Amino acid sequence: MTQKVEDNVPKSTPTSSLREVKLGVWRILTENQKTPSFATRWEKMIGFMPTLRIFFEEVYSIEPRQMTLILVVKIWSSLEDLFLLHLSTRILAIIEIGLKEGGKPNSGAIMRAVAARMLLVAFTSYLNSWSQRTNSAVESRVQQHFEDKIFTAKLEADMPATHDTTDDDAISPHGVWNTFMTVVSVGTLVLQVVAILGYILNLSTSTRHGPIFVFLCICRPLFKSLYRQDLWNMPFVVEADNDDYVRLQALKRMGEDKYRQDIISGDIGEYIVDEYEQVQNGLADTSLEHPLTLWDEQYSWLSTAALDMLDNLPMVYYAASAFLDPAKFTLSKIATLQRSEWTLRNTFSQSIQEVDSFARAMTFIERLYKFCSPLPTIKDGVLKYPSSGEADRAGMSIELRNVTFSYPGGEKNAKALDDVSFTIKSGQLVVLVGSNGSGKSTIVKLLSRLYDVSSGNIVVDDKNIHDYLIADLRAATASLTQDHHLYPLSLGENIGLGNPELMGDVEVITGAAKKGGAADAYTMHVQASDGTPLAKEVEKMQKRADISGGERQRVVASRTFMRFTTGRVKLVIADEGSSALDPEAEWELFNNLRVEREGKTMIFVTHRFGHLTKYADNILCMKEGKLVESGTHEELMKLNGEYTKLYEIQAKAFEDNKL
Repeated sequence: MTQKVEDNVPKSTPTSSLREVKLGVWRILTENQKTPSFATRWEKMIGFMPTLRIFFEEVYSIEPRQMTLILVVKIWSSLEDLFLLHLSTRILAIIEIGLKEGGKPNSGAIMRAVAARMLLVAFTSYLNSWSQRTNSAVESRVQQHFEDKIFTAKLEADMPATHDTTDDDAISPHGVWNTFMTVVSVGTLVLQVVAILGYILNLSTSTRHGPIFVFLCICRPLFKSLYRQDLWNMPFVVEADNDDYVRLQALKRMGEDKYRQDIISGDIGEYIVDEYEQVQNGLADTSLEHPLTLWDEQYSWLSTAALDMLDNLPMVYYAASAFLDPAKFTLSKIATLQRSEWTLRNTFSQSIQEVDSFARAMTFIERLYKFCSPLPTIKDGVLKYPSSGEADRAGMSIELRNVTFSYPGGEKNAKALDDVSFTIKSGQLVVLVGSNGSGKSTIVKLLSRLYDVSSGNIVVDDKNIHDYLIADLRAATASLTQDHHLYPLSLGENIGLGNPELMGDVEVITGAAKKGGAADAYTMHVQASDGTPLAKEVEKMQKRADISGGERQRVVASRTFMRFTTGRVKLVIADEGSSALDPEAEWELFNNLRVEREGKTMIFVTHRFGHLTKYADNILCMKEGKLVESGTHEELMKLNGEYTKLYEIQAKAFEDNKL
């Protein structure tokens, strides 16, 4: 069992070495990364600034007025502690002066300072309350803006882009807002640190030890960041490598409802309980704590004690200053410095943590814009299809010339197609046959311009396929494949999307459903309302229809027939589009496609020999990415080659078995 590493954990680098630590039941792998120099980090940050500016401006432009107010509130909140500290210092100084002079403190001045502090607290509370209400609305608008942008990028991405190994699941609208707030938090933290440093240095000017005091305040977080690295701030993988623990988790899952019937009917409950107790005993005192907790607990008490002692260095400073120069070191100043010490240390610690957060934000923003503005991997052409001189051609002529292709992201030197050449004349019905992995479906994807060839050429109507506009080619193609899915929409829309222009024409959609064999499924799941209030409520619920695999293929086939109504289709590709249909339904679908054959070239990809090969003008037999045979059924059977072997394997299933 492997622990999932969250998306905001720093990414691994290919040059780092691994370090293995075993804690409790966990095996933790981390990277011994070389720490980048300050100059390298600074150069990277400066180079990132233009992208950060674009991101900030885009988010800001969505709601400029409210975003300005949110930023003002964030800045004010970051300086609140400093203002409160200043007012507290005034109150203490007034009281101390009054006591020193032997009289009563200036009550008026104290009341004014206290009133100012209370007003400041109330005002800040109001701003924070307003900000929380506003944040929700602005966050929703920002997320909606980037959700549209990300959704559009996903729909427009070329197929090769989907093979990118980059994990783009983390590119989400919610992540955009979190990243923006991280950038804002880093900016306000920097402002807060600078303001507090200035205040402390000004406060301790009289002792001439300001820089020393500042260093003593930040000693603990500084040394902790240098000599202790939190697991969460580095790339890591956690794996449960204790056999008893792994088995314990598996046995726990046996208590889920989905296993209950089998456990009761098999009478294995007692066995599971015995095994559970046995692995519990095997674990004994082995720690089951979360790996992050165990990581922090692995350090010795001496190092922890040393860090705790660093916390007390400012107190040593107070004592030494009071001893060496008591006249310039008052009790009110000690109290103020003590409060300043806590604020500075806390802010500095947060700043160190936010350095990693800012680095992750930089990575997220770069990936966001790379994802939303991908470079086109499929180059578009300029010619319309069909051209004016070919508009009356009956179908599409296709020629593959020495085509070789490998899938992006696949194994090196693995060729899906290897030097394939053949010709399909306009209006022909061609069948592609071959075993799994022979390259049949790859040809279909190349003809649909989902990918481009690695080498060689594909010629369509006497011109290179790259010369045509991709949108025109795809509009002239209707494909029915086993990879097609139902959209998460109504069955009517699933069929109607074959020709969105006729989406509202129920009669045309019904006709396409009949031709695709989905009429029963369509009418069963799309019932007209009987007008009663309850029926109307049921319609509003938009309940999802559960249909079988065969019904799914019928609906997809109906979408293909709906596409024919555009009047632009010149190439029909059926890639195992009837694999889930029974023989009768498959025969009906094939006949209905043959009826629509006029003016179209048809390519059928199949494992099953039968009606298709009987009516085929040409059969192309593929093996291991190569075209090994071509011809009619009779011609290929005479060759006694790969096609004959595949045909006879299926034919034997219908022969009488002789014992």
